[in-house]
Amino acid sequence: MIIIREKNVSFKIAVLFLAFTVVFTLFRSSMSGIFSLFYAKNGIESASISSIKSFQNIGIMVGLLPAGYLADKIGRLKVLTLSSLIIATSFLILILFRSFLVFSLAELLYGIGLALNSGTLVSYITDLQEQNKIAPDSKLMGIQVIVLNLTTLVGGNIGTWLFEIKDTAPIWFAMVGLAIYPLFIFITVKYLSFSDNKAIDQVQKQRGYNLRSIISFFWKKNFWILLLLNVGYDCGTQFILIYWSIIYVEKLGFNLSLIYTLFMCALILGSVIYSRVSTLLNVKNITLINTVCMIFMFVLSGIVDNKFLLLVLFLAIELLMGMMSGQISATSNEAIYGERNKSTMLSTVSFITEILVSLSLFISNSIMNLFGNLKVMFFVSAI
Repeated sequence: MIIIREKNVSFKIAVLFLAFTVVFTLFRSSMSGIFSLFYAKNGIESASISSIKSFQNIGIMVGLLPAGYLADKIGRLKVLTLSSLIIATSFLILILFRSFLVFSLAELLYGIGLALNSGTLVSYITDLQEQNKIAPDSKLMGIQVIVLNLTTLVGGNIGTWLFEIKDTAPIWFAMVGLAIYPLFIFITVKYLSFSDNKAIDQVQKQRGYNLRSIISFFWKKNFWILLLLNVGYDCGTQFILIYWSIIYVEKLGFNLSLIYTLFMCALILGSVIYSRVSTLLNVKNITLINTVCMIFMFVLSGIVDNKFLLLVLFLAIELLMGMMSGQISATSNEAIYGERNKSTMLSTVSFITEILVSLSLFISNSIMNLFGNLKVMFFVSAI
């Protein structure tokens, strides 16, 4: 009977995890690849787009540490709700106003919203696993990444289709969907008979935050593995994530919807490959292989001129990114299992990462202004 109950609870946790992932990602991803095109269509130069996007990273840094603390103190579902409402507000600003400063403000709010969401759902799910004495599930984490990428593919194609109709249409779609996301959270949690969770119970409220548990996290191997994975992944791929639509659609002339579909399929394939090879190779070997291959692909992309070869290299990079994202998700679940202040610990990793990413974006913008050529950024990404 105990085994049957554990399987039932485990299934419900998986359903909740995947359902939250699908709904939030569907609406948020409808803006994937649209931001840069939207800014360009509204008179923003390519070099300035990077500056605007840097405000997203500033917003993420501003929101990360408070996000972890709030999620652990007042409840993870409350923070997820706040996250979706702030992102919806940032989209409303994009609709109402059109200028460099307003776009930067919208990106700042968008970053804060992403910060509140970062690691919060994983912390909530991990706590549910602990409460029901269910071990960390790397298979579930792998499935979640695959579902996330599939949903991003669907949402992104919806967004590109709407953008061709009107440039503000995908923004409206994303804004309305994220505005009603809190209602979906409430209904789903009630239906599955779960509740909000947080790190600080009545006993902990009397003792305050246990800083020792947070400090001790810095001495753990999984923390540094997770930090290095995030830093390497985010700093190395920021350029391609920001400028892919400009490089492969505007400059090389490929169809936006086709390119978006291909690169999301490559991400999904990478996630599937990771779920297979993770049982055969250890973390170090997978990381080493991914890093070497990605550097090689970036260097080649900076050298070749053939548009079709550049497309193949782009898809190869996305495949490797899909493998890395699966690895990061599984490592996050394992790293925080058994820890008290899960959200704070994950937000600390993300905070450090975003500081380095912001520095990377600043350097990238300076290099691009200096050389006046986007292709030089392939070499910077490789470094």
